[in-house]
Amino acid sequence: MPVKYGTKEWEEEYQKVVEERCKAHPKPIVGTPEWGQVFGETLDGDAEYRQAAKTWEGAVTLVVQAKPEVGLDEDISVMLDLWHGACRSVKILPKEEAAKAPYVMTGSLDTWKAVSTGKTDAIKATMLGKIKMKGDMANVVRHVKASKRLADCTGLFESVWPDELSKDEIEKFRADIKQLREQFGF
Repeated sequence: MPVKYGTKEWEEEYQKVVEERCKAHPKPIVGTPEWGQVFGETLDGDAEYRQAAKTWEGAVTLVVQAKPEVGLDEDISVMLDLWHGACRSVKILPKEEAAKAPYVMTGSLDTWKAVSTGKTDAIKATMLGKIKMKGDMANVVRHVKASKRLADCTGLFESVWPDELSKDEIEKFRADIKQLREQFGF
């Protein structure tokens, strides 16, 4: 049975698992808790993002849609707790909790990868409907530099996309995600 989200036990267990997985996976797979940790640290340490987002208030959830052929049997919801240029945390959350964020951006793995690698722009992908957004679009437009830099930061550290894994690695990734879902309810 999963630890209940929103409890001290969930937070403590999640942080413990993230620390262990960061040590074991120096090049994290996108969508894992350790990837979220490295992304959050990268974003929080980025002076350009900090300046561009100095008036931003509100959490943002990035939803990576399921793609079973690469081990993503269900959507992954990555919530970023952002406040005045700081990234206070990045967590993989249960879908219901992550959907409560003031801003939710949903896209395919391929779209998020294209944004991360600079092949497309997050704002352009949103305007083209490749990324669906829930939230105050006018506020996002006012913070377009912050949005762009946030997307750029996903490419500033080494990571592996699930579609770059071998068949054996995909099965291991699938098993890891399943175990994490059972443990944390996401």
